[in-house]
Amino acid sequence: MALALDRRPLGKTGIEVSAMGIGSSPFRHGAAADWAGLLAEAYDCGITYYDTARSYVNGEAVIAHLPPRVRDGLTIATKTGARGGPHCLRDLQTSLRAMGRDHIDLWMTHMVETMREYELCTELGGFCDVAVAARTAGLVRATGASFHAPTEVILRAIEERAFDVVMFPFNVLGRETVFGAPISDYRDRLLPAARANGVGVVVMKVLAGGEMKHGAPRLGFLADPATGQDTLSGAIRYALMQPGIATAVLGMASRTELRRNLAAGIGVGPDPGACQRLEARVAAASPGECTRCAACLGVCPEGIEIPKVFRLLDQDRFFGMTGIARFKYARMQPDASACARCGKCAEVCPEDFDIARLLHRAHARLTQATRPAGSRQTEEENTHG
Repeated sequence: MALALDRRPLGKTGIEVSAMGIGSSPFRHGAAADWAGLLAEAYDCGITYYDTARSYVNGEAVIAHLPPRVRDGLTIATKTGARGGPHCLRDLQTSLRAMGRDHIDLWMTHMVETMREYELCTELGGFCDVAVAARTAGLVRATGASFHAPTEVILRAIEERAFDVVMFPFNVLGRETVFGAPISDYRDRLLPAARANGVGVVVMKVLAGGEMKHGAPRLGFLADPATGQDTLSGAIRYALMQPGIATAVLGMASRTELRRNLAAGIGVGPDPGACQRLEARVAAASPGECTRCAACLGVCPEGIEIPKVFRLLDQDRFFGMTGIARFKYARMQPDASACARCGKCAEVCPEDFDIARLLHRAHARLTQATRPAGSRQTEEENTHG
């Protein structure tokens, strides 16, 4: 029997999905019809989960250009930026019209970042009420939310079973360089909670928002010469091997990327041991480095946004984005040079790191002279990768 992508249940929704999903953010360039061929090919290769949003240009419209067998066979997830009210329902109706469908498999509220935003979703007349009513009416099969938020926000949503499915960033480096989410905490706390509560898990940012594509030469420790697994394959496999994840969404802008991702994912199932070995290689490659837990966020009396400094350092060191990282750092106010070495950040650091020393090192590197940025992170990579 030929190897294929793993198929997994999406929580308790009754929906089965491929372990790898395809994201629509790259589709914003060109015409919707131009992307239908790539999406249909992905489906024919075994990718059955498609992620889009009302705000992704062409993402919903491309569905109307698919052959009926593909359009009906895909599990389609789309999102509204609304947290409730009439605008929420209008978005749903607009999405259905754009896709030429009479229902949506998974309808989500988009990019919840704070506890207050989550609470707006669960208030009377909020997204959750609208979504449940839509499910009762047969307009949606399951409800969900995508998060870029502290662990406690997502954990509360899972434990309260506010949604059938949650979506959040996840990658082997434990970094989401755009929002600074504590991804290692997601692994240790959110995945077990989701399993215990029957909530489906979809992950994004598997390639750190596409930044691993830029930095592949610097991330050789993710490769495994014994198996011929390269850097990006290692990162993709890590998400697919993680117990508790139903599907990992990757943006794919070409057939080359589709083939590369499929080669990494076909035949891969949950494998905690392999995940731990890969985590050990990451730890060995960056000993004594910030783990991105964000415990120090907001504690600096001088107003330094400490996690942001280290995110920019990641872009400089690992992701091949030296120019843009230093450009952004030059505009950061205050920057790490404002550190007064008061020690308040070290007091809350669970790793007992000398954060003041790390900030000094980061400042020295990020202020080195460099050429103008030669590599530029694109919008689509920043969304799904």
